[in-house]
Amino acid sequence: MTKRLTTFLFLFLITSISYAQKKGKNKSKDDKTASTDYQQPEAVADTLTKFTGIIKYYITNDDPSQRDSMFVIVGDHKMRFTMFYPGYKESDIFQDNMIANFQDSSFLVLDNRKMTYKTEKLGARNKGTAINLSNFRKMGKILSITCPEYSGEMVMKDGETFQASALISKQHSYIAVADYNFMNIQPVVLGYKLVLGYHTKSSDNENTYIIAYKIEPGNTDSWFDLTGFKALQ
Repeated sequence: MTKRLTTFLFLFLITSISYAQKKGKNKSKDDKTASTDYQQPEAVADTLTKFTGIIKYYITNDDPSQRDSMFVIVGDHKMRFTMFYPGYKESDIFQDNMIANFQDSSFLVLDNRKMTYKTEKLGARNKGTAINLSNFRKMGKILSITCPEYSGEMVMKDGETFQASALISKQHSYIAVADYNFMNIQPVVLGYKLVLGYHTKSSDNENTYIIAYKIEPGNTDSWFDLTGFKALQ
């Protein structure tokens, strides 16, 4: 694990997620107290920082040796997700591939071995999960990029609640959609900005970290070419 990744994990471990409020003091009973709660600005798509390319992430937990990885391939109106995880043998690496299409709200699950894919409705996986994150002016850093931290919670359909934090990049925008949570459990776009780091902590104090380790800008059209694939009914 790189020094940068280790530092980021350490900061997450020693930082508890809290909701900060500033409270004004009344000068008299007739005085109206002005609200000083932080108001999150309305998100605006920024074409100047529009990003297409590949962002590569490590996925790990409290045991640093247990590390999977993921590629997020960012296109103009689509995103492809490739998940890598170990197989039964030490040399085996398995992968899952999925495409989120924001133009027609479809979600494609690819089978690269059989050259087939099936189509689902975007957002159908883990339906009922809610992720509520707000910016309270904390900052973090990933790949030398200063990122605002959004903190809050993730609530699963069964009621299980996780503390959650995300670090977003001001330098990498995605203008096709304001917010998107992959599989409804991982923020990828937040306020038209791409998420570079995500952390959850369960009620049993189990931590999961998803952290970008490489950003490769470029054209990604070929990643969404399904020539030779057959659609399953």
